[in-house]
Amino acid sequence: MSDAEELGYWLGLRRAGLGSTNFALLLARFGSIGAAWRAPAEEVAAAGVDAQYIRSMARIRQGFDPGDELRKLERAGARALTWMDAAYPSRLREIPQSPPVLFVRGSAGPEFEQAVAVVGTRHVTPYGRQATEAFCEALAGHGAAIISGLARGVDAIAHRVALERGAPTVAVLAGGIDQVYPRENAGLAERIAEQGCLVSEYPVGIPARRDYFPRRNRILSGLARAVLVVEAGEGSGALHTANWAFEQGRDVFAVPGSVFSRQSAGTNQLIRENTAKLVATPEQLCEELNLLRSGVQLEFAGGDRGTGDGGPARPDDPILLVLATGPLHIDDVVRAVGKPVAEVSSALSMYEIDGLVRQTGPMTYALA
Repeated sequence: MSDAEELGYWLGLRRAGLGSTNFALLLARFGSIGAAWRAPAEEVAAAGVDAQYIRSMARIRQGFDPGDELRKLERAGARALTWMDAAYPSRLREIPQSPPVLFVRGSAGPEFEQAVAVVGTRHVTPYGRQATEAFCEALAGHGAAIISGLARGVDAIAHRVALERGAPTVAVLAGGIDQVYPRENAGLAERIAEQGCLVSEYPVGIPARRDYFPRRNRILSGLARAVLVVEAGEGSGALHTANWAFEQGRDVFAVPGSVFSRQSAGTNQLIRENTAKLVATPEQLCEELNLLRSGVQLEFAGGDRGTGDGGPARPDDPILLVLATGPLHIDDVVRAVGKPVAEVSSALSMYEIDGLVRQTGPMTYALA
């Protein structure tokens, strides 16, 4: 049996709805999915596969063409990685219930040495938007790939910041690799495919469903070395991702929010329950992840941060000139220099590393 034919049978069993447990049972019994595909129902039952999945296998076998399934994948511009592939992400392979087949579309990935999942509410507040931009700016600037779920709100902001900074980004879908949800993010999905990749555990043509989103989240956290929850209310899907990450042994971080904001109730709860570690600034997160010592340098729009030869920042830098008047909160610096908060936050992070500024309080900076 050719490798392509064997892959076709993996795709067939996914089309039949079989998941990680049944794939593991079949491989243990038959040694290959092709052999399991051809086995009679009583032998499949002896392997421990439930009767409903045996019936589903029988239905899908009728008229199923492995070659046609592979052509569907090709038309979608995607590829499929199984547990047996060397390119299957090693982090994801380690988690319980890892998807037996991972569908991938894009120019890179889906595995990166430094990858952080950034998640949060769809109904993002101005505070949540600023925080997402600032933290993702810092992560991208230090060479981390950003993983998220392509949803409205925090997810979309995280992907866009990565794209703007030229960093790789991975979007995990809750439907087939060709089924972008929400549709308004179709253009964003195409940009992600050009600079990173889209991934899914569902075959081509399968639409997103409400019950697929919670299961999707285990892949989101499974691909990452850490998860950052920026802003999430009670019952938010981002909390499911954090719980998956906690169970998978991933580091979980949360950005604290106002005690008066419903959109921060979930993140504050994660911190209170010690499920997540509080990070109040982007540099705190980067320090926790050892990104500040990785040797990767941030670049900023509007010119470099130094003299052009890798030296320290110019003394006439507007941010440094503003801080010369005394310690200031980052919000005051942003207003004074008229730059986006994400750009100012990233610049301050690097200036702190260079020894040019220091923190004198939460999000408050002064010249060193």
